[in-house]
Amino acid sequence: MTPISPSIRVLGIGSPSETDNLGFLVAHALQGGFDAGQVEITALDRPGPRLIEHMRGADTVILIDAVKSGAPVGTLHRLQGRDLNRVLLHRTSTHGFGLEEALQLAERLQELPPNLLLIGVEVGTAPPTPAHLAALVEAVRGEVAAALARGAA
Repeated sequence: MTPISPSIRVLGIGSPSETDNLGFLVAHALQGGFDAGQVEITALDRPGPRLIEHMRGADTVILIDAVKSGAPVGTLHRLQGRDLNRVLLHRTSTHGFGLEEALQLAERLQELPPNLLLIGVEVGTAPPTPAHLAALVEAVRGEVAAALARGAA
């Protein structure tokens, strides 16, 4: 039986605006790099609770977002499952319903995917450098490749 949609989803979180476009830039850089029947890559403009809909039915979800945890700018973060709660994630809404809140709601609704991962870069007031962006793209590629290998095993 063929799955209705790919079991691996890469979701770039943010906004197309220059101040919050990290998730968009990475998602667009990854477009066409994987078999669309296996991996779905989407850029989401401040999804809030709609994030749950985009995760639904996937086995593995990789979220890409800017991170604000107090670590040095450019720090690459890789957080899985409950480790996501240990950082203050960039808010994706002026109404206060950002990535943290969406994931907490998904957990309460038992809608979290079995494999959930956040990959992000610590941001400051300036946009990430091209080197930070390249490191993030490569980190996501590696995680997708690992998820594909697990699925093939």
